[in-house]
Amino acid sequence: MRISTKLTFSLTAIGLLIFIAYGFYHLSIEQRDLTRVICRQTKLLGKGMQIAIENAMRDKQLADITELLKGLEQIEPELKVRVYDDQGQSFPDIIGNSYPSDFQKRLNVALQDDADDQFFYPENAPEYITLILPLQNTQGKKRGVLVFVRTLYEMHRDLDVTKRNLAISTLAFVLIAAPLCTVIGMVYIGWPLQRLANGMKRIRDGDFSPLPLINQKDEIGILLKAFNAMAAELAIAQQKLKQEAQSRRHLQTGLEDADKLITIGQLSAGLAHEIGSPLQILKGRGEHLLLCADQPEEVIRHARILVSQTERITRIVQQLLEFARRRPANITCIDLREPVNAVLNLLAYEAQKKHVELRLTASKDLPLILADSDGIQQIILNLITNALSASSDGGHIIVTIERQPLRPNPVNNQATETVQLIIKDNGCGMPPETLKYLFEPFFTTRHEQGGVGLGLAVAHSLVKAHHGSIKAESSLGTGSTFTIILPVEKPYNGAN
Repeated sequence: MRISTKLTFSLTAIGLLIFIAYGFYHLSIEQRDLTRVICRQTKLLGKGMQIAIENAMRDKQLADITELLKGLEQIEPELKVRVYDDQGQSFPDIIGNSYPSDFQKRLNVALQDDADDQFFYPENAPEYITLILPLQNTQGKKRGVLVFVRTLYEMHRDLDVTKRNLAISTLAFVLIAAPLCTVIGMVYIGWPLQRLANGMKRIRDGDFSPLPLINQKDEIGILLKAFNAMAAELAIAQQKLKQEAQSRRHLQTGLEDADKLITIGQLSAGLAHEIGSPLQILKGRGEHLLLCADQPEEVIRHARILVSQTERITRIVQQLLEFARRRPANITCIDLREPVNAVLNLLAYEAQKKHVELRLTASKDLPLILADSDGIQQIILNLITNALSASSDGGHIIVTIERQPLRPNPVNNQATETVQLIIKDNGCGMPPETLKYLFEPFFTTRHEQGGVGLGLAVAHSLVKAHHGSIKAESSLGTGSTFTIILPVEKPYNGAN
């Protein structure tokens, strides 16, 4: 419902209540005034008739009384006058006995008293006013009773006219006030609010042009001015947001380029470090071969060492390239210990340099699992790399692989055999607020060390792709534990 309609209904209802209250008050005042006037007129007329009839009875001119009463009936048909003698008989009998029986009883009771008596009948909704006056002689002795019975038809007629006029006035108020309030509400409230609603729709569509202002100095005018000021501020804010979004895009592009350079630098550093040691061995063995040319067995032994170290260099380069580049999955039955050992061998030098112990504990009866060996290596590499970053001198990282009993698979809720991989360190640990966002992309606590927050996100996606689960437990000062559960039979689905 429109606010102008509500205002119209409210004002009309208030006006009706005022009119109705005033009508009842005016009607009661008029009824009281009419009653007072009728009582006064009846008493004045009664006193005059009392004096005239007493004089006529004293002069024994009964015919004059009869003529007087007949003349009154002709002049005032609503007035009935009856004279009773001291015996209670009417004289003369002008009006007959045409009253209701209960009114006649009330009249007979009033006739027993010698004092003046005036009453309405019936009391709740009176139709008659009755005046009883005693008739006395010159000595004060009661000669009879004069009874005035006057109908209240004129008073009821006047009251009905007043009621009708009040009803007409109320109806006229409704017919005039309701449309007038509607028009006023639409002009001063409805249409300005509609302009505001249209302006809001324009702002939602991206149009921040101001609304036309009307010379309106009330609250609606203030609201329109405030709306235009808000629209102008929103336009400025939107322009700033566009500029900031463009700056963020440029910054993000720069960060992506920088991240690529950092990744290339890290890969180059690892490649140079891992290749450096075998090359030193190759150099030493080559120099030794130059000095031992006359010893065939020694030459063969050193040649085997050269071949072995050369193969090692090839494997290291291949592993680094595989870790740096995602390629299509190669699902095979693998022993989980193999990719773990490969990663441990790859990171052995870095752990030795930080004086951190790398240790693997595995059950002897481990089943083979269907998985992508490269993907498993990348998972373990990311987790152990983070553990090394969090560990200090003298720390240790323990990798545990064990067989698990049958448990429901979270994918299909069917019981399946699983293998559990646990990577535990005694490093600095993480607070609870960090654990909440640990696997989200680009969330990292190692900005200073060049971290970009993708390692754990990639590990999480690879574990999920193997239909497994991963969880982290950590507390500050006690280290962290990552638990990976992989199904034995469910193959890798190839998702990245």
